[in-house]
Amino acid sequence: MVVTIVGVLAVIAVVSYRKITLSAKVGEATHMVSAIRIAEEDYKTEIGSYANIGANNWCPSDGKQQQKVAWGACATWTTLPVHVDGPLQFGYRVAADINNVQDPFTTGVDFSRANQTVPWYIIQAQADLGNDGYCTQVVGTSFTNQIFTFDGRGCQ
Repeated sequence: MVVTIVGVLAVIAVVSYRKITLSAKVGEATHMVSAIRIAEEDYKTEIGSYANIGANNWCPSDGKQQQKVAWGACATWTTLPVHVDGPLQFGYRVAADINNVQDPFTTGVDFSRANQTVPWYIIQAQADLGNDGYCTQVVGTSFTNQIFTFDGRGCQ
């Protein structure tokens, strides 16, 4: 009886630990998407439009690796002054345009009610947290203050 109780408690502890570590990793992406949003808004205030880093310009990586990667000098990201203290698990990319909203990343976020005549941006973060080919994605846009999280999607 005691062994059974200890076994059940051990399973609960392992599951709780995994949820906490996953939550911390997703917290990194949420924080970075927020930082990129602030940088985009600052850029728009100075230049008049959002910075279009490009749908294929991941930084610091494409988020498919298991190890953390230093932000480093991502040449295409120099227009957005995003400062990072340490290595990152997720990869990040940003697309922006002036009108005609399209989702270049196929994030799954519904843009049907977005104003089609104003500047916009979409930020995507991606990481294969389980090393199984399925990625956790975190998405932020200029249309809403919400940050969306999608689990278990195919890595892009």
